[in-house]
Amino acid sequence: MICRVSLSNADFEGLVTAMSQVSISARSHTQRTDRIEARANGLLGDCRRAFHAFGDLDELAENLRILSLNAELAAGRAGDKGRAVRALTQYTRELVNRLAQIQGEMNTLRRRTFALSSTILRGLLQMSLFERACGLVDDGEHDATAKAAVDRAFSQIMHMLVETLDDMANSVGDLARRAHGVEEVVSQSDSIATNIAIEAAAAGVHEKEFRTVSDTMRHYVDDLRKMIDEASDAVRRASEKGESLRRLGLDSLGDLEDNC
Repeated sequence: MICRVSLSNADFEGLVTAMSQVSISARSHTQRTDRIEARANGLLGDCRRAFHAFGDLDELAENLRILSLNAELAAGRAGDKGRAVRALTQYTRELVNRLAQIQGEMNTLRRRTFALSSTILRGLLQMSLFERACGLVDDGEHDATAKAAVDRAFSQIMHMLVETLDDMANSVGDLARRAHGVEEVVSQSDSIATNIAIEAAAAGVHEKEFRTVSDTMRHYVDDLRKMIDEASDAVRRASEKGESLRRLGLDSLGDLEDNC
């Protein structure tokens, strides 16, 4: 037996409008989650590029350390003519220690960044599931208690996600500061290489040895500069995406609270 239900034009239009609102709401939620996910994946990709660019930092720091030891030995053989070079090698070792510190901080930052990215992706998956639940309970057949429970759970996930996005943006800021620290080491190392070259000109028979030290240091400085150049674009893009994600998360949370 087939039951036929007759709807007036007004009832039919009301039903269509309600169904459209549910569809638009669900589609809006999904688009928001997709935007966050796309930007989060882009941010993680930029962070990977930056960390990869600094992958040889510890090796370069070790090369500079060995060079400073050899330069100090050469300065000792030069006697008074090597006094200034000996002082410069002390500055070089301070820079090496700074690079080692930055490398350790970056290793910690890499682990933290990847852990945060995992939390973000897990939160996005949970959001996607709750968005489906929101669409199901908003069909007019569920009571207000069920809808409130889903909205409350969705809000908690969104709060967690916004906090994690904020932490991620801060981590990217830390990465930018470490990159700037490497830039400062590059600038100071370049100045040391120039000063050693100046001292070499007045070192007499030791000129060739000191000039070799200066040229080798410039070679390492060039390697560091290339490293910075490769990382700087990734860090800049990551900073932009991190701030964009922070704003998008806050806007999404604000929209959610306004609708509650």
